[in-house]
Amino acid sequence: MDSRRLWKERFSRYVSEIRRYLRYMLNDHLLFVLLIGLGAGAVMYEKWVQVLSPHFPYAVVEAGIFALLLAYSPIRTFLKEADIVFLLPAEKQLGSYIRCSFLFSLVAQACVLLLGLLAVAPLHFRFATVPLWSLALILWLLKGWNLFISWKETHLIDSKAKWIGNIGRIWLNSVAVYFVLMNAPFLFLLSLVGIMIAITFYFMNATKQKALPWEQLILQEERAMMRFYRLANLFTDVPHLKEQAKRRRWLDPPLKFISMRKENAFRYLYARTFVRAGDYFGLYVRLTVIGCFLVYIVPNGYGKVIAAFFFLYATGVQLFALSRHHRGHVLIQLYPLPVSAQKKALLQLLLWLLLLQNVLFSLVLAVSGLWTASLSLLGLGVVFSYWLLFMYLNHRWRRSL
Repeated sequence: MDSRRLWKERFSRYVSEIRRYLRYMLNDHLLFVLLIGLGAGAVMYEKWVQVLSPHFPYAVVEAGIFALLLAYSPIRTFLKEADIVFLLPAEKQLGSYIRCSFLFSLVAQACVLLLGLLAVAPLHFRFATVPLWSLALILWLLKGWNLFISWKETHLIDSKAKWIGNIGRIWLNSVAVYFVLMNAPFLFLLSLVGIMIAITFYFMNATKQKALPWEQLILQEERAMMRFYRLANLFTDVPHLKEQAKRRRWLDPPLKFISMRKENAFRYLYARTFVRAGDYFGLYVRLTVIGCFLVYIVPNGYGKVIAAFFFLYATGVQLFALSRHHRGHVLIQLYPLPVSAQKKALLQLLLWLLLLQNVLFSLVLAVSGLWTASLSLLGLGVVFSYWLLFMYLNHRWRRSL
């Protein structure tokens, strides 16, 4: 069996699958808004960096960011569920396949590191004395080491050992990047290299006789594809998407305020869907937390308000994917309720979510001491949320059915 040829076939199918959905994702109007938001955010970020105190702990910030980017180092193998049966007899012939997967993962994650370098470049040029290109070279070497250790960690059965390994790698990465940025003595860097070499030999010996962790690799690959499918599902239908319900019992009390009457059937359905299905709740929390952080660090009041509107828009548009979640379910068609009741229930739920998010953004402005901007955002955010949902997204409802 030519395992290198097999990998090329799998990679070609993967690229075709990704390209198929990117046509819809990159042509959506949200991309245009994101580009504008990123451009405005970059300008504000540059101005914010220029007014920072000379004693700002830039090394700690950069070390924390890159430690996480380095530690997250999964290897994409493109393995499928049937491979555990058909490729298992040829496991010893998959050396070239694994090496191709490792090289692809290294290049792809090096690109992610490059984006991280571009993001911290204004901060780095403002404070650091280490050339950015030398930092990039060290980061890519560390990424290769993290990928190798991450690959060896997949052979471990004990989940606690994996957690300890991840925490240890985050700590080592952060210390290594911090030492480089602070021009630490060579002896300190040499000691870290010695620790990494010792860890490498330990994992090589511990996994020398172990077979490929087929179940773990296949599950890891499925999770990676599901993350992409969830993102693509915000823009178009994804038939491959497999949803997993999450109980989240602690969110039951707010749902008790919805009375069990016939006219509230869709309201309860969409509320439960938001809480339990897919990644809607996690998406809402992430956008809210990132929005609060950016609203806080943007330097002027107008910029803070614009950032808040941007995240209200992004949250509303992305959560509108709830309108397609139950499409095709026969039981929904049997509800003795009109389609208008379904539309009204979803838009009302999204309105409450955007209003809560707007209140949190306004509180962040109030904490910053900008009471006028906070009160303005509190009022204008309500108007903007109502316009976004009941006028703009309301017209897109037919296309989502």
